[in-house]
Parts: sequence; structure tokens; C-alpha cells
Amino acid sequence: MSDELNEIAKNITQPSVWIRMLLMTVFAIAFYFILLPLILTLSIAQALFTLITGKGNANLKYFSSALELYISQLFKFMTYLSEVKPFPFSDLPDVEDDSLQEKSAPKKTNAAVKDGVGASAASTVVTKPAVKKKAATKKAARKKAAKKKALKKAAILEEIAAEYDVSDS
Repeated sequence: MSDELNEIAKNITQPSVWIRMLLMTVFAIAFYFILLPLILTLSIAQALFTLITGKGNANLKYFSSALELYISQLFKFMTYLSEVKPFPFSDLPDVEDDSLQEKSAPKKTNAAVKDGVGASAASTVVTKPAVKKKAATKKAARKKAAKKKALKKAAILEEIAAEYDVSDS
């Protein structure tokens, strides 16, 4: 019996337990006073967009998806399903579905700077809202794989051309 009491006393005196309980309380209050009204506002705004334009707003869909992932991360932490502290103590979860991003006209890039366009023109570069690091690394990996594949095809074509050149002579 005394071992059990000692274990309970040890658990009660651990600072990590009290810090987690404090964080859980702060997150619960923030959820109630900030996130719930935000969800209601997003729902109303998306309903208005649907009524007016006939389709939902892609930027609101993307934000709603990110918010859903954050709330999921919050609940997992608060219910002890995860030890990962939610934002602002860790990164926001990444939205993986690129179909939520609005398809728009091609955007200007930093190529304007490389082409000798002045700094004032480069400062007007339009970018996507908050591109995630993970998505950027995936995109770079896809580009690298495509380049590698193109080099492989070129090498095969050179071999074929070399074979035909040898057999013609």
C-alpha cells in the first residue's frame, strides 16, 4: 500500500504533469473562445460564398482543412493520445491535399530577378499563401525525379542512335 502511495506522490510532484495540465487548460479555453467562433464564422462565410457564387471558396476550404488538422492535433494532446504539443509549441500540421488550393493564372516568380528586372518589379512577386516546407520538399523531389528520368531517356536515345550509326557503316 505504501508503494502505491509513494508512486502517487511521485506522480503528483512531477513538473511535467502540472505543465501538461496547465497547457490543456489553456488550449481548452482557447478552443472555446477562439476556435469555436472561428468555425462558426468559416461556416457562415462558406455558406454565403456558395449562395452567391454557386461554389465554395478554395482559400477558405484550404484554411478549414488546416484548422481541422490543428483541432485534431489539439484533441489528441488533450486526451493523451499524443505527446506532441500543438501549435505554438510545434509546427502547424501540413495540409497534404493540393486540390484544396485554388487553381489560378500562372504566378510571377523570382525569375524576374534573374532576368535582370529591377528590385521594384521583384517586390511585386505574387506567391501562394503559406507554402509548407514539406510540400516544397516533395515538389523538389518530384522535379529531381523528372530530371533524372529525362536524363535516362536521353542516354537511351543516344545509345540507340549510336547503334544505328554503327550498323549503317
